Amino acid sequence: MAAKASDPRLAIAGGRPAVSKRYRERWRSVRARDVAAIARYGLRGVTTMSKGEGPIAELEAGFARLTGRRHALAMNSGTATLHSAYFAVGVGPGSEVIVPSYTFFASASPILQCGAKPVFCDVDPRTLIADPVDVERRITPWTRAICVVHMWGNPAPLDRFAAIARRHRLALIEDCSHAHGASYRGRPVGSWGDVGCFSLQGAKAVSGGEAGVAVTDDAELFDRMLLLGHYGRLKKGQAANTFDSDYLSLGVKYRPHLYAAVLARGGLAQLEELNRRRRRNYEILGDELAGCPAVEAIPTTPGAVRGGFLEYILRYDPAAAGGMELGELVAAARAEGVPVAAERYSAIGRPKRMLHQSPIFTRTADFGLDGAGDRVEGGGELPMSESLEGRLLTLPPLTKVPERFVRECARGLRKVAESGGSGTGPRLVGDRQQRQGARRVVARG
Repeated sequence: MAAKASDPRLAIAGGRPAVSKRYRERWRSVRARDVAAIARYGLRGVTTMSKGEGPIAELEAGFARLTGRRHALAMNSGTATLHSAYFAVGVGPGSEVIVPSYTFFASASPILQCGAKPVFCDVDPRTLIADPVDVERRITPWTRAICVVHMWGNPAPLDRFAAIARRHRLALIEDCSHAHGASYRGRPVGSWGDVGCFSLQGAKAVSGGEAGVAVTDDAELFDRMLLLGHYGRLKKGQAANTFDSDYLSLGVKYRPHLYAAVLARGGLAQLEELNRRRRRNYEILGDELAGCPAVEAIPTTPGAVRGGFLEYILRYDPAAAGGMELGELVAAARAEGVPVAAERYSAIGRPKRMLHQSPIFTRTADFGLDGAGDRVEGGGELPMSESLEGRLLTLPPLTKVPERFVRECARGLRKVAESGGSGTGPRLVGDRQQRQGARRVVARG
């Protein structure tokens, strides 16, 4: 039974939990029919398809339809698609790519693999998406491309980025890893840039376990991606017959596993329903948190429709919760039954730093890269990105769960935040014993 309004006591201090039932996600991304299809291939001894036929071709055709693009190329990871995209548009030694600091590291690390330099940009404080104004001011004569990341399924303002890319004659790469099925101004993500890159890994909306897909309208860019990592397709798979290489590639092998393509093909068939459920639950969460100054849902970019999500991200303001630290709020909310955690991209490694402050980018020579990507550490260089640590919460992308559970999660978060800031009920702030207990819960979680 959910906590009553007349009982503000926190569950961590002996009160009744706000969430009446344990979290249980009933959505299944792996379908029995896909497992059966894999078994049939296995029993026939078929474990690979090197020429992009069968389920691989079907998966590529599905992503081409999803994004409205002429060409799609399946790979073994989203990281591989980004490396291939950077290579295809001409990123190489001496060039720069502008990329947000607030993202998964694989948006930036393939730039180093090309011998180029990542130039990190700041983000919009409301949407957490790359700031177009900051991006444009970082363009130099060495800039070759811009990478925009649709973080947590929230599309970037792609008309602005496309205009910047045209104005400066730069390539535009879309990292759509979190945003399967999202759109901006009626156009799917992945259809605005020169290349759109999708991760199909792990918990992604469409997943092959480990896989990725790149999409483009440019036949030569497609062929350049083949040249990098798909030697089995250079003979008959080129879109524009750009290369005569005796069908040899440049030595990277990026084709996907057949079984991953089968799983991802099944996930793509369920994407529309998955997005419908996740959008609805995110709306419910946002509605229930409306007016709560301490915890709020990240707003969707105007003109956009979210998709994929990967996780639900919430903004936390400790000042509006009586100064309660993020870890304390997480521990207390988990005691209420809310499956919440501290967001991870804004606090990397033990020092809890941002991507642009990590040694892999600031001391590249230490890793055998001859300093190709060396950057001076942050120090206020990206004030919005650097302000995110300790200010973001994450929830699973609630898909097939009861509406009541979603509402109770939001109410549990409000209960904790308002208890910490309003003076009603037991406060976590200033109580040494409770603060230590909260930290222990976080450690166990």
